[in-house]
Amino acid sequence: MVVDGSFLKAAYKGTILTACTQDGAVGINLYNCEKSFPLAYAIVDSENNKSWEWFFIQIKDTFGVREGMCIVSDRNESIFNATKVVYPEVPHCICMFHLWQNVKRTFKKHHKQLKDIFFALARAYTIEKFEYHMTELCNIDPRVQPYLFEIGYERWFRAYSKVKRSMVMTSNIAESINAANKDARELPVMRLLEYMTNLLQQWNNKNRKSAMETSTKLGEKYDKLLRENLIASEQMTVRPATDQLYTVLERVRRNIVCLEEGTCSCGKFQMDELPCPHAWAVLKNQQLKPGQYCSFYYKKDKLLSTYEFPVNPMSDESLWVIPTEVMEDVVLPPKGRRNAGRPRKERLKPASEKESKRAFSCSVCEQGGHNRKTCRNRPK
Repeated sequence: MVVDGSFLKAAYKGTILTACTQDGAVGINLYNCEKSFPLAYAIVDSENNKSWEWFFIQIKDTFGVREGMCIVSDRNESIFNATKVVYPEVPHCICMFHLWQNVKRTFKKHHKQLKDIFFALARAYTIEKFEYHMTELCNIDPRVQPYLFEIGYERWFRAYSKVKRSMVMTSNIAESINAANKDARELPVMRLLEYMTNLLQQWNNKNRKSAMETSTKLGEKYDKLLRENLIASEQMTVRPATDQLYTVLERVRRNIVCLEEGTCSCGKFQMDELPCPHAWAVLKNQQLKPGQYCSFYYKKDKLLSTYEFPVNPMSDESLWVIPTEVMEDVVLPPKGRRNAGRPRKERLKPASEKESKRAFSCSVCEQGGHNRKTCRNRPK
């Protein structure tokens, strides 16, 4: 469950809190947001401990706690405080992109050298690979390792995670909702809620039709990954040890695959819950079908059940049956005072997110980041 908050741009401001989940059909990006289906959303005055705690209580009362559940967000302190109170048993993970923004801001001097290594570190499937990249990181800037250790490796690194994150390493599925309702956030609250209801109705109906028309046994994304792993397994050699245990040779590297436990020494088979290239090589060698070794969440029947229940349309206001206690409730105007001038439509970006307008380099040593007057590499 990926959670995020986004400010409203209407006269009296406020914040919309969203909790999103991902279906088994396709990967999420900012241009394909129909598959990042909102589990819940609410409008509050601001992001703070009380608002997030109230929001999580509503979700928990409705959906409970699911097996293998985890919460993913940026490093908002209010979200972290609220999850400790409402979901103490559920791991709270961090979006690796937001964590990178923190690293980039804290260690400005070497951030260009650190970037690729950091993302390789976060995506590593094994402890050995993690240690290898961490050594590379320490060689560039030794201050980064204690900074990341204090945050907690299990909150952002795949192999240390206490739950299977199903390839969700960022909060993109929540960011995609923010992108979809960007213009609607300028509307008054009632109109915004109406817009969100209509949007969810359209997505739910479209996705249900798409699921019914799916011709493969897996969702689109995972079927594509499975085919890619099949192609990658072509040049591998399989040596059986038992009916369930195999050695797979990939050039000079040796990998151990156990079909009974659904594991591979590369780490991908058990973490992605999808046959990796080494597992595929074994399945081909033994003439076995891959379907039984894939997570049931990736399969067509689960995709159909995701959109089984419709988002019911709202009747005309004249037909509403409103409880007496609601009718008698007095709704006071917002306490906030409207600022003078036109409301802000874009948030103020921190320096770490701003792109440099002009790249410059030294004319003496031809390296970036300084000019000839401050150059320390002048020939003596």
